[in-house]
Amino acid sequence: MPKYCPKCGTDNDDKFTFCRNCGERLSGINTVNNNDSVKSDNNKILMGAIVALIIVIAIIGTYVFIGGDNDSNINTVSDSSVSDSSNVNTKSWHKIDSFHGVGDYSITLNVGVNPIKIVSSAMPTKNYASNFMETTVGQYGYTVGSSLLSWESNSALAKKSENIEFSGSGTYFIYISAYELQYWDLEIYEYY
Repeated sequence: MPKYCPKCGTDNDDKFTFCRNCGERLSGINTVNNNDSVKSDNNKILMGAIVALIIVIAIIGTYVFIGGDNDSNINTVSDSSVSDSSNVNTKSWHKIDSFHGVGDYSITLNVGVNPIKIVSSAMPTKNYASNFMETTVGQYGYTVGSSLLSWESNSALAKKSENIEFSGSGTYFIYISAYELQYWDLEIYEYY
């Protein structure tokens, strides 16, 4: 089997101690079998393919088990009383947006044909005066729905909530009027 020179790459006889072309010392260099070199290259390719396959499986597994469900990051409030005719798929309320604040606020909401539910909740700051949160939903200058959370001077300082539900498509305007509140929350749900 030939010995290849590490300096110039010339193949030399096994018996040579120095390269016949450039004189580089060949001792301690193992002979190289061309079949071993091919096997080594094939093994590297096979190992690379196995590593790539493991990475692909890990990505797909992560997607399927953690992030594959498009609704996994959507909070849902189930309503099992409404379902399709086959009773296989149950529709439910899916949170599509939420807002938080302390004062007056307005929101523009574009919706399709699915029913919409708006949940207003608030916490007053004090109880010696009237505290309130009024939520009004309008479209084309008409009020579609409204809710009023209020506390009088003798009311307990406690969080209150109220819902507005409506159906229709298009652009809706939500107006929040608030007075003397620690905070208010508004959550918007779509039913599908």
